[in-house]
Amino acid sequence: MAAQQAEGRAHFLETHDVSRETRARLDQYVALLTEWQRHINLVAPATIGDVWSRHIADSLVLERLLPPFQRCVDLGSGAGLPGLVVAAARADQGGVVDLIESNAKKVAFLRAVQRGLGLAGTVHAARIEDCGAALAAADLVTARALAPLPELLAMVAPHIRTSARCFFQKGRSHEQEINQAAAHWRFTVVKHGSNLEDGSVILDIGNIARR
Repeated sequence: MAAQQAEGRAHFLETHDVSRETRARLDQYVALLTEWQRHINLVAPATIGDVWSRHIADSLVLERLLPPFQRCVDLGSGAGLPGLVVAAARADQGGVVDLIESNAKKVAFLRAVQRGLGLAGTVHAARIEDCGAALAAADLVTARALAPLPELLAMVAPHIRTSARCFFQKGRSHEQEINQAAAHWRFTVVKHGSNLEDGSVILDIGNIARR
């Protein structure tokens, strides 16, 4: 696995332009993720060797789409993807990334990474529905493979500002999800390509309102 990770890191650095400081933070994150993965299931076990291509690069694609922000809130953060990668990449720009996660073991991991990397932000150990104050303060909201789009909009719409934008990473069924959500919500949506798998996208959603 170590050799596989080293090969993946080398390819990542050849294909992604990141600062020395960001690279150091990502190295720390991968080391902590690999260590904690031995004790709790943070990512699919088969993907830990491919962490750089499967998880880091995928999260960085989303990060590159994000406009400048004061506060970003990551929903259902789990292993911190994309939230911790966004925080690591934006740490020198002053943006704060809050993470919402209800699983106590994953919360412990997220907090350990925040401390270890010196990242600004709060880990909210709660369900998304109970984090209205955090969402109300967000400029941006992110989520990766968390829930169908209609459910995501129902969770965030009552709390976020009308100016807030949501960036949701979605798979091949995204068109169906958009159509289902449009039956109950009005919103603008821009689809950006993702490199995780064929047909995957990042949905940039704004101006959410109930029909």
